[in-house]
Amino acid sequence: MSSLSNRVKNENLEAGDHIYSWRNFFAYAHHVQLRGKNFVHIFTLVAGLNKNPAGSGVACSCLACFKRKGSLYRFEYGVTKIAFKLHLRGGTCTTAESDPKSEVLHRANYLFENGGFGKYSLFRNNCEDFTLYCKTGLLTIDIDKESGRSGQIADLVKMLPKKIKAKYFSHCVGLGRYGSDVGVRDDVIKVPVEDLVADNSTQDDENDHLQDNDNATQLRR
Repeated sequence: MSSLSNRVKNENLEAGDHIYSWRNFFAYAHHVQLRGKNFVHIFTLVAGLNKNPAGSGVACSCLACFKRKGSLYRFEYGVTKIAFKLHLRGGTCTTAESDPKSEVLHRANYLFENGGFGKYSLFRNNCEDFTLYCKTGLLTIDIDKESGRSGQIADLVKMLPKKIKAKYFSHCVGLGRYGSDVGVRDDVIKVPVEDLVADNSTQDDENDHLQDNDNATQLRR
């Protein structure tokens, strides 16, 4: 495991692996959850990816489509505090332990088939957030937090001016990348994937009901 990332060859990949590939000269990494010969991930704004049957942001594509001409890297779980801090970039490892492969694949497949992880959001709900959840089942308690669990976003927030952080990312101020890691945060809980999908479906129904009421009000005016 290097201080930048952990490169892995195709033949050494296993189903259930959390893998990523650097884009635009290491500007950022795109994360996916490997599912046999295919992978599942949440990024829907990539050309060539089809929306899943459930209509959520989780999509499935072939490994070659994701890899393009780049290299693959395996995200590391259960690293020590020292090893975590030695990594130069966020979004490459976590101190949180991964669940067994069967649980990881169940979450990924369930979300793909039933939706429920929500729409893509760079700061709150990105591809790294999705794969972290598949591997650990951990989610933040407060869904209104300005950012999710992504190590890359923690790095980005760290570089922002103090005034912007204080206004838009107040909960991240003073934490640093290590303090934002899901393995040490005190505002994360384990959420069964069935409960996550059910809760989000209920929320969607409530939002639709509110929208219908708004439309009806507009028509009466």
